[in-house]
Amino acid sequence: MYGNVTVLGAVASVGTEQTLNGRATVLVLVTAASTFVAHVLAELVGQSIEAPARPQAHAVRTDVRDAWPIATSGTPSALLLAFGAWGVLSSAMAQLLAACIVLVRLALTGWIVEWLSGRRASVAALWGGIVLAAIGASIAAVKVAVSH
Repeated sequence: MYGNVTVLGAVASVGTEQTLNGRATVLVLVTAASTFVAHVLAELVGQSIEAPARPQAHAVRTDVRDAWPIATSGTPSALLLAFGAWGVLSSAMAQLLAACIVLVRLALTGWIVEWLSGRRASVAALWGGIVLAAIGASIAAVKVAVSH
């Protein structure tokens, strides 16, 4: 989930020039990748605090697998921003769609969690996802306001 929030912050912080020259695409991909690496590293450090023995290869693979959605969180937005750099979409449309796809992913989080848990998707899960998307948008807005 926070992979989406960090990607949204990256998308919200880029401008027309960065979209057109491809730097926005790279920024989003690097943001997702670095968030993924940081998450896996934090998991490994946390495990080493709980059990000082060196982590087993299986545990590392499990951590990487479980964190993979963080790594891929920037892919759709990066692709849309690349379309802006290649002239397939206007810069403004690429930025708008790149942000919207992350907000949709956040909004669907509750339903996806229920589906993965084997439960029927509920209206409460939908509303929870919408609130989550609003919170994610607020975090991204604060990031942009503070960093610019």
